[in-house]
Amino acid sequence: MNDFQVSPELVGIYLEDARAHLDALDACLLALEREGLVADHVTGVLGPLHTLKGNSGMMGFVAVKDYVHRLEDVFARIQDGSVALEGGLFDRLFAGASSLRDAVEQACRQGAEVRDLGKEKSLLDALLAAADAAPAAPMALAPLPRVAAAPPPPASLAPAAEPAGAAEIEERADAAARYVGARSNMVRVDFGQLDHLLNLVGELVIYRNKLHEVGHRLSDSLGGKSDAGRELLEAVQQVAGVSAQLQETVMDIRMLPIRHVFERFPRLVRDLAKGQGKDIELILEGEGTRVDKAIIDEIGEPLVHMIRNAVDHGIEPPAVRQAAGKTPTATILLSAAQESNHVVLTIMDDGGGIDPVRVRQKAIERGLLRGDEPIGEREALQLIFTPGFSTRDAVSELSGRGVGLDVVLKSIERLNGLVDVESVPGVGTKFVIQLPLTLAIISALLVEASGRTYAIPLGAVVESLKFDRHEVHRIGGRETLRIRERVVPLLRLTRLFDLPEGERTARHEYAVVLGRGDKRVGLVVDRLRGQQEVVIKALDAAVTTQAFGIAGATIMGDGRVVLIVDVAALFEGRRHTAAVREVLAEA
Repeated sequence: MNDFQVSPELVGIYLEDARAHLDALDACLLALEREGLVADHVTGVLGPLHTLKGNSGMMGFVAVKDYVHRLEDVFARIQDGSVALEGGLFDRLFAGASSLRDAVEQACRQGAEVRDLGKEKSLLDALLAAADAAPAAPMALAPLPRVAAAPPPPASLAPAAEPAGAAEIEERADAAARYVGARSNMVRVDFGQLDHLLNLVGELVIYRNKLHEVGHRLSDSLGGKSDAGRELLEAVQQVAGVSAQLQETVMDIRMLPIRHVFERFPRLVRDLAKGQGKDIELILEGEGTRVDKAIIDEIGEPLVHMIRNAVDHGIEPPAVRQAAGKTPTATILLSAAQESNHVVLTIMDDGGGIDPVRVRQKAIERGLLRGDEPIGEREALQLIFTPGFSTRDAVSELSGRGVGLDVVLKSIERLNGLVDVESVPGVGTKFVIQLPLTLAIISALLVEASGRTYAIPLGAVVESLKFDRHEVHRIGGRETLRIRERVVPLLRLTRLFDLPEGERTARHEYAVVLGRGDKRVGLVVDRLRGQQEVVIKALDAAVTTQAFGIAGATIMGDGRVVLIVDVAALFEGRRHTAAVREVLAEA
């Protein structure tokens, strides 16, 4: 490190910038490998490399700075055509980019450089020396704008170089001045501060509603024609409008394009496919879809697992694809789209698909299913989300280690999301993930049971309905309700939370049908209170460990605390009573 002490805040800023510049390097290499030598791709990466070099020098990361400087030289030679683009070159550059990223990450974690990039730098030196010894014929390129980057070293690569002329020195100074004097409209804010701000906005909304009620009562007591009453109501309405705009603004600040997750996958698919001898094209769609940063941070890991699963399990080797009448190049689609207050992610491949018969056989072999138990194709596909389930007989480097799609399912359910799978053997597989746009505010269905109000995340609600008591039938001693062509087990909310049950004198009752994959459960409540967007408040860990089925709480306009039902825990059966487990077993 330099003689001066670098603050943790500065290290964090450097790391965020470095990751963006390294992403630009990966994107450039992928584009050059895919499209060949395009002037704009080379020009576009020299700026990020120059910035990364300067920032690394400022931080005292000398090895990183020197390696990036040599990368600039290589791209300058690629730009003028003296270094030819060929497969071996890309392998070396991709490997070097990975080493560079690792060196940056470790340096920021340790506060000093711990990764030696000497070997990688030597490979670049050898590449440049070979280019000097036998320069290739210049390749035709469109005229390039002059890039404000350090000039390439002289052809001899000798340490001693001729001193720069006055004009060149002045040009460098102008470039440095432009860089130092550049203005930015971006302000870095810790995400915890945004969470705190959102909590304050939530409190403001609560007190706004209280103020509205008090204003109406006071206006009525003063008389409808009172000037003071009218002014009070007008002021309350203005406060309500401003607070609503403030809430929308804070929520918008938390939203980021999902490209922050998607842009990691082209390089991942490229490396995985190359390692398995497969040819795969990754198609990205809807990268501009905006999602809460809390979801951006959490969804990356399950998506990585699903992409790796598609490459390893789904996509066939080129020879197998050709024998089946397919193109040797496979396709994986990763897309995002906003639907109402949800974001829908789709991971689809044109591989071998999932055979439900084979899934059923494997489930029987592993004791997950009885041999005489009838099961449809859709139900069979849902078995792939069972812990430890795999159709692979042998362990591979990518998957088949007993950590299956159950990890994906649990991660998505923690985000109050749903996942579904469709597959056609020999054609391909599609996974559809539905997530809320934000974890801070959710749309909820308010219900009432035993005089208490509860909130159910609307994303888990398939439908709500009113039914007659005589429509309930008992199967094996348990209540069920026939909904169209399906028999759905019923679970009373009062029974779930051990609430006192009043006398059932009303002819009609209400059921909220909850879904998880292909499973359905009807949650019986006393009445439906309507839909509402609620701000989620986390509960203390001591409370959540003692109370089953509670995901959090929210505060209503009148100050009442309403508990939010944890639908994922309900289906998983954690800490269930025996009676509740019996109901869910029939789901």
